[in-house]
Amino acid sequence: MMRIVSLVTLIAVLAGCSERPPFGTFRAGLTPEVVATVDNELLYIGVEGLSTESTVQPAERIDGVINWRTVDNSSEIATRNGLIVATRSLGNDLMSADVTGSVAALQGRDGGEYYPRFHTLLDGEYQPQFTSFQCIIENRVAEPLTILDRTYSAIRLDEVCTTPGKTVTNTYWIDRDGGVLRSRQWIGEDVQYIQTERLK
Repeated sequence: MMRIVSLVTLIAVLAGCSERPPFGTFRAGLTPEVVATVDNELLYIGVEGLSTESTVQPAERIDGVINWRTVDNSSEIATRNGLIVATRSLGNDLMSADVTGSVAALQGRDGGEYYPRFHTLLDGEYQPQFTSFQCIIENRVAEPLTILDRTYSAIRLDEVCTTPGKTVTNTYWIDRDGGVLRSRQWIGEDVQYIQTERLK
């Protein structure tokens, strides 16, 4: 655990300097040797809109939702079946998301049809903002995926979601059991996309 903590601290210190390290620097430092020092499950998250990166570990599981927290407990994301359903302490947080249709689509139960997806965020005045999307899977192809020193026979899915004035694409790489190995998921205008990668 100490090596992960040290790496997180190093990135935090660098982020406070006049020159922030390029996005991806933290992920590049997560080698198999570093990850092996952690006994628990480990998920990488990269917040594109904030140019921040970290690792998170499961803090609690409630009704199929996993709450993942940073080592210093400063931020949190929640996932259901690998899909992000909430964020905390990122600014204009995703308070909740109904991803029932997306989960079914990743499991191949969408029938190739459109399905709804709902996001609830807080604006700058702490007022809820509701966004409804119509989504469809437009791409489902076999694509080998290497994470650390392991290669998976993954399936890549591109989920295109549309709301008036906005179209976003969520991308997922899933294993043969339907588990999300890697993803890039739209959260909102400030946070933009969050990348996830299952390291352990």
